[in-house]
Amino acid sequence: MMHDHPVLRQLIRELQLIAALCCILISSAVVARAEQPFMTIEGDTRSIAWWVLAEFHPFTTEVRGIPAGQIRKGWCKATEFRKDLIPSKFLFEGGGDAMEASKQSFAVEGNFDGSSTRQLALVGVYEDCKGARGRFFMILDLPTVGKPRIRLLDAFQMPHQYTALSLDDDKTITLWACMDCDNFAKLKWDRKRHKFVWLSPPNSD
Repeated sequence: MMHDHPVLRQLIRELQLIAALCCILISSAVVARAEQPFMTIEGDTRSIAWWVLAEFHPFTTEVRGIPAGQIRKGWCKATEFRKDLIPSKFLFEGGGDAMEASKQSFAVEGNFDGSSTRQLALVGVYEDCKGARGRFFMILDLPTVGKPRIRLLDAFQMPHQYTALSLDDDKTITLWACMDCDNFAKLKWDRKRHKFVWLSPPNSD
């Protein structure tokens, strides 16, 4: 019989071993993902605001179709903040939408530079290929054809990465490191200098 051939038996054993190893690796990856949620908190949220305690763990390798390594060299992961990634018990504590009440969001869209091209401002968390994590802020051009293009990138390495945005009527973008505090930075398009300018710089602490 064909399966009694020594070479064939060895090949079958090797294939079975490879298949078993693949199953173990896949299972380990699933378990690791399940054990490491996007947001973790160490501390008492009854006495300290959750966004002060929160640490975020990026798990995607691109943002809006742009690979992490193209956003910034040396990045391996980058995940855009989204409401569905934040436990609802924090965002909807008391039954209301805390971000909406603070007039904040994780992404805002508009013509920030007064051009005909739409732009998108968003925030998220990155992890470089050495394991260091931090927050990032991006403004993307949204052309009618083709992929988004990075207009501005600002990133800081830090252990607590919560960031949100709000947009004023005069197209000033405000970055918030909290929902209810005075830790913020403002950015606006400067017509004379033809670039985005920080009216108050972001805090790297």
